[in-house]
Amino acid sequence: MGAICDTAEEESKINDDSKNIGSPSPTMPPLLFLLGELSGETKHGFFDQIRGTFDIVHLQELECQAECLASRYGWLLILSRETSSLFFFNPLIRERIDLPYSNRIINAAAFSAPPTSPSCTVYAIKSSTFNDACELHIDTFLMGGQESWIPHAYKFSTKSLIIGNVIQAVCSKEVLYCVDSRGRVGAFDVKNGSWKLITSKKFRKVCISFLVEFNGEIFAAKKGGCGVIEKLYKLNLEHGMAAWEEEKDLGDISVFLAPYGSCAALALNEKTKKKLFVANYGPESKCVVYNVVGRDYKKAKRFNGGSFSWWYTPVWIER
Repeated sequence: MGAICDTAEEESKINDDSKNIGSPSPTMPPLLFLLGELSGETKHGFFDQIRGTFDIVHLQELECQAECLASRYGWLLILSRETSSLFFFNPLIRERIDLPYSNRIINAAAFSAPPTSPSCTVYAIKSSTFNDACELHIDTFLMGGQESWIPHAYKFSTKSLIIGNVIQAVCSKEVLYCVDSRGRVGAFDVKNGSWKLITSKKFRKVCISFLVEFNGEIFAAKKGGCGVIEKLYKLNLEHGMAAWEEEKDLGDISVFLAPYGSCAALALNEKTKKKLFVANYGPESKCVVYNVVGRDYKKAKRFNGGSFSWWYTPVWIER
């Protein structure tokens, strides 16, 4: 399914193409970026599931061991494992934006807009449960108006707890939504610094694996046996209540799922409409499963990342 580019000429072409596709667009399907999280080398990969092509690129900016915390708008929010520094990096246009140092361990992270926008707020989340108490720390940084992180801390008893340790978070309409592994939801409003646990209506265990925001709506995927996606849900928020409702018809959108960067996009044609694309960890290398209709994985197409083994993290990059 497409050749790997080993020559300098092919690699140069990919870099040129990357410059042309660097602007985020909600109607273009994302690229899958294979980040060498633990390798410490400069080799990374781009997979275009529509064209069926896989290209190798060498990015000197990512030569250190780097962990992707979040991906949106074509940008990766990255934590350097060597220096513990945070920075944004756009692998399509090869631009880097450094953030102030944060000495806190981060469980989850999100950002509200492209980091080139002065209205972009970055959220770094740390939660922990000990004995009968839970601590939640949300550090925020406004790209256009701050020099350091602003801490927000909350403590509450686990006896009345309706949310556990935060594992994923997304921004929607200037509100940060945090989710634990069982699908329980909390909301943080940076304008007034308020944190609210959202009561669940007829709550059921959803066991969230992937979280996606698209056009103000929040979707979640439930991973079942053998790592396959069993169900998709949409978060329904009415009158301060929350409910995960099963989403059986994707309409004109496609959903792209990966451990450190999921997204959705308007489908350009029938090839992408109502499709589910899953980038997952295979036994030997990264694998992309796509064109999943009705969760029928037996009829799905697969792409194998070849030489990109387990230490390469799959991340979808919007364009």
